[in-house]
Parts: sequence; structure tokens; C-alpha cells
Amino acid sequence: MTQLAIEFRTWIISRAVMLSHVVPGCKVESPDSEHVRIVTDKAVANVEFYELEPGEPEVVALNIVPADDPDNPTFFLHFEMDDLDHAKELFDELCEALAQTATAKATRILLSCTSGLTTSFFAKKLAEVAETLSLDYSFEALPIVQALEVAGEYDAIMLAPQVHARRNEMVERHPDLVVFEIPGAVFGSYDAGTALRMLLNAMSENALAARMEQTDTRIVRRLDNDKRILVISATYGSRDSLYSYRLYDCGEVKLDGLVEKPGRSYCDVKDVLATVRLQGVDPHELDAIGLALPGVVDGSTVHMVADDFGMPDFAKYGETLGVRFFVDNNANAAAAGCYVSQDEFENLLVQRQPTGYSVGGQGLIIDGRLVRGNHGLAGELGYFVRTLGRTQEFREQAWTSEGMLALVTLQLMMAIVTTSPEVIYVSADLVPDMDALHDELAKRLPEGAVPTLRSVCDYHERVLVGEYALCVNALRKEGTSES
Repeated sequence: MTQLAIEFRTWIISRAVMLSHVVPGCKVESPDSEHVRIVTDKAVANVEFYELEPGEPEVVALNIVPADDPDNPTFFLHFEMDDLDHAKELFDELCEALAQTATAKATRILLSCTSGLTTSFFAKKLAEVAETLSLDYSFEALPIVQALEVAGEYDAIMLAPQVHARRNEMVERHPDLVVFEIPGAVFGSYDAGTALRMLLNAMSENALAARMEQTDTRIVRRLDNDKRILVISATYGSRDSLYSYRLYDCGEVKLDGLVEKPGRSYCDVKDVLATVRLQGVDPHELDAIGLALPGVVDGSTVHMVADDFGMPDFAKYGETLGVRFFVDNNANAAAAGCYVSQDEFENLLVQRQPTGYSVGGQGLIIDGRLVRGNHGLAGELGYFVRTLGRTQEFREQAWTSEGMLALVTLQLMMAIVTTSPEVIYVSADLVPDMDALHDELAKRLPEGAVPTLRSVCDYHERVLVGEYALCVNALRKEGTSES
């Protein structure tokens, strides 16, 4: 082991002992120099050191394995042992997650309608879906009058369409809760799977929500190549980050995975690369790495992200690894993913509108070319929406089906009258009905002028596929210019 790894191992053993003050009965075990285990009644946290190349920094693997479900770790990440302070931060995250696991309780969701009868049946269907996904969720149903009184005992509230008028009252009484209104089309068809996915997205865009998304994207554009390309997509929740990664080897998917992290840091990208490396993929041997990130992407730098993100110029970072980095806005990548997944349209727009967000993101393809704009500002709706001076109103609308329909309509109108796409792909859980959206747009446009509308249920898949396509195209362009 390197000296840095030895120092880290010594530190974590002393640090882990402190957990006994937080989690009664936890034990620290160190069977050999490469392994440290922290054992509790409900889970085991593991720290493992891997030497990939003699003399190079070790890769450290951290995971938490539940006692009742050993095949499904609840915490899993890797990092390269080259920064002791960063390693200590990640271990503290492991300890925090272990403490939460050891004291975790089932997530309680309350459904409410006028009488509670129809939601009782819906609650049973939601429970069945949650059990299938191994989610420790419980669902109960109460009439709205009772729900208003006891909602504080639950983790989230789901309101049936019949009581949407009481939502503001619920929010005022319980401002810290996620109060989610089930769209009428979803509730009326008892589509518990879609409702649960929407709720998970509303609570946090995390791995659980991504697990439920469809992945039926087909590639029909010419993307054949002899390259090895790693693509990484970032999704930011209110308190955490999710990184999806995929390795394409000569066009075939060889590796898929997720890394969930609390907070946001430039080091997260390094940790994803360490995770990939531990699975036998050396970043130095890749032809390119593509990043699809939220925010304004200007060249190879990212702006308008949290102050603590500390994003570098990825072109320069790639030079240290000896690999080309390509960076794109995630909505732009999704637009590319939609484009290569069909061969009918050459002009298209993607509208991404997550639940609870008053500002969406747009990606635009015109004549088969991605429109990034000067300084990467194309599709950055935040600048437009904020000038309207209705920020608070829009934030309230972003939590209801009716309000979200109005928001999406407003933002699409701006795009239609400036770019007039042939088709618009809409990723908005609260706007699943494209007929209703068509009707709203038709009220404001000349007859027959509304573009084709398509709902996107696999947005994150489109982002990964699109970022891969953008990397392939960029590499081809570089190869052509060199020759």
C-alpha cells in the first residue's frame, strides 16, 4: 500500500470508532490491510483498497450492504487515493449513510381525496409497485379533511385530482412536505407505476426514479465507429447528485452504472472515473469522455451551477488524463438523443420540465445540427422566464398539473414562434397528456401550426445516447480536419 493509503486506513479505523456514539452496537473489524468493515444490526459498511498498477495510487471502494438484502448495496462508490482530504470527506459520507441506514424507518406516503375510498385502492396498487422495486415505502389513504390534520406525520403527500383546490391549504399547513398532485389521466387509469415515478422525481431526481424510466431508445442514425467512448450524465436534486455512466465500445454498450453522491463537487467526476477504472476500464485508453451537465456550457467550461461545484475547464483536465473531453448541456444532449433515435424529422425541440421547477431547459436541432448559440445560451430559459417578474407565481404552478401545463405552454410558445420545429419532445411528468398540450398551443397559434408533440418517458436514456452521438460526431470532425 502507498503511504497515503496507509494514513487513510489508520484514520478511518479511529474515525469509525466514533460511530458507536451514534449507532449503538456497531463494531469495527479489520481482517487484513486491504479491508475495513463497520458492522451494525441492519447493515455492513465496507472499505476496500485495490492496487491496479504497482506504484500508482490505490482505488478505494466504499459500499453499504443491508443485512436483509445483501445483493443490493445502498451506498456504492469508488475513488482514487490521491487526495487525503477528499478521501476523508467521502468516508464521512459513508458513515452518515450508515447511520441513516441503521436508524432508517419506512417512508410513509399519504394519499388523499374527498372520501378516501378511491385512494385506498390506489394506495394498494402503489404498495405493490414499491414492493416490486424493493422500496421501503408504505401508503395510506385518508379524506382530505383528516389528511390536513395529520399530514405532518408523513414524508410526502399525494393528492387526487378531486382535491387539487386544497393543495395550497396543505402547503401552507405543512410547508416542509412534498405535496404532489396526481394528474387526472394517471389517477383515472390507476397507473400506479407512473404515479410512483412522478412522486420519486418530485421528492428527488435520484437513482430510484431513474430505475423506473423506460429505456427503449433505438439508434437509427449512422453511429458506427471503432472508438471507445465513456459518457457521463449528471442530474442534480435538491440535496444530492446522480451520475449515470455508460461505456460504448465500437458502438456496443459494455458498461452501465450509477453513482449517487450527496452535494455537488468537481471531484464527483473523478470518482465516477475511479468507479469505471475499478471495473477494468482505464480512462487513459479511452478515445473520448463525454459529459452531459446542467448549466450553461461554454466550450469546455460550465457556468450557472452551485457556487460549491468548482467545475474546472474540462479540456485542460482531459489533458492530464491524456483523453479528449467533450462537454454538453444535458438538454442539448437529450435533443441529440431524440434526433438519432428517429429518421423522420430534421428539426426538433426537446423541452425538459422537472416537477417543482419553474424553469425548464430546451435543446434544439435545426436541419440536423445542434444549436448551442453564442456562449452556449441557446435554450437557457431561465434568462427569459425571470424577466417576466412572476417567479413566485411560476414556482407555485410548477407543483400542479394545471400550473405546469401553463408553464410548458408559455415556454414552448417562445420556441415555436422563433424556431418553428417539426416535432417537440416533452419530458414533464405533470404534463403527460399531449392532446391537452396541443389544445393549449392551438388556442394561440394559427390553424395547423402546432408541431407534432411527443411525450418522453426515458429522458435520461436520451441524454446518454445523445452525448454518445455528439462525441462520435466531434471525433469524426476532428479526424476529417486532421486529414
